[in-house]
Amino acid sequence: MRVRTLNLPAPLLGGQPRTGPFGAARSDESTASRRRALYGMAASHSLFGVVPILFTAIIVLFCIHGHIFAFDFHYAYWPAGHHVLAGSTPYVSPGAAAVSNNTAFIYPALAAILLAPFALLPLGLADGLFTALVIASALGTLRLLKVRDWRLYGLLLLWPPVIVAWQNANVTLLLVLGIACVWHWRAQPLVAGAITALLVSVKPFVWPLAIWLLATRRYAALAYALATGIAMNLAAWMILGSGEIARYTHLLSAITRTEQRDGYSVIAFALHLGSSTAFAYALSAILAVGAGAACIVVGRRGEDIQALALCVATTLLATPILWTHYFALMIVPLALARPRLSFLWLLPMAMLIAPETPPHNSQRVLVLLVGASVLGLASLKRADGSAPAALASHDAEAGRHRQAVLLSQLGARGPRG
Repeated sequence: MRVRTLNLPAPLLGGQPRTGPFGAARSDESTASRRRALYGMAASHSLFGVVPILFTAIIVLFCIHGHIFAFDFHYAYWPAGHHVLAGSTPYVSPGAAAVSNNTAFIYPALAAILLAPFALLPLGLADGLFTALVIASALGTLRLLKVRDWRLYGLLLLWPPVIVAWQNANVTLLLVLGIACVWHWRAQPLVAGAITALLVSVKPFVWPLAIWLLATRRYAALAYALATGIAMNLAAWMILGSGEIARYTHLLSAITRTEQRDGYSVIAFALHLGSSTAFAYALSAILAVGAGAACIVVGRRGEDIQALALCVATTLLATPILWTHYFALMIVPLALARPRLSFLWLLPMAMLIAPETPPHNSQRVLVLLVGASVLGLASLKRADGSAPAALASHDAEAGRHRQAVLLSQLGARGPRG
């Protein structure tokens, strides 16, 4: 009788697997691939996670040691809130030393009133609390805009405009979060309009948001913004005193004359080239009008994200005083147009070589080119015509909501007999 035997694989018989040279090569390649993936993950977590946290901590310690931590809040915001609580004016005279020292409070009445609660806290505690608030605002902006690429959160902490903003503890990053809120609630006219009014009332230079509302046919939101803004400012100036309006406008004019040659504005650039003040302001106005007109044209085509990028460009071109932290406004259109890590997110790192003040004209050119590149490329429609992830996600959610409403209505009617 002939006995048949089964040729079972070696592992089933308790032995070692028989692998030829090709099997061993595949195993080595798999091991090397896993090792490269592990090294890549470690490098990514170090570069976008550990480095930003350590860098931020080092800057905090450096600023505290150099007595420049929360500079704007410490020397301008908190004292203004304290004056409001004491019933005195938060505005210094145009000839005061605070004007030349860049420590004068130059915001409207509503901003002074909103800062008053911080003046109830000890100054050191208020410094830390407000700084934490503005850093959280930058990260919260990405969260609100549904940016899921975690690397962008770390990279944002390395952006020079963001660093300067939280180091000075000013309102810029709060404005960035506010613009993100306008976008998030753009389908709700009352909310979007009220937030727009609040932002412009705190920092009037973001007035081009009204152009964006007009360009994208959000007429109800624009009407709410106008009505709410008028009501907010009337109430705020009544609390502060109507006589403070003249003090504020005179101080603002003095600050503009003092600082218009500094910073990174088109006006400062033209003035340092030897142009007259009238020509510098005319050049700034022409460029701002051009960007605003482009915002309207693009917005009328239904390209909301691209129109918002041009709205931010209008804001930066129109202001006579432009510091590096103002470029943090680019976060919103960039996060909407490019929600994943790309070269555009790395471009602002070039601003590391640009000081806050006083810059050289070559540094002004660099910063303005970076801003123009980021906003210009963010305002371009994708070659494939596809919607950005943020807009596509919103449209999908809106579609699901309409479908749910329709189904509920059909369910309420019941089957037809």
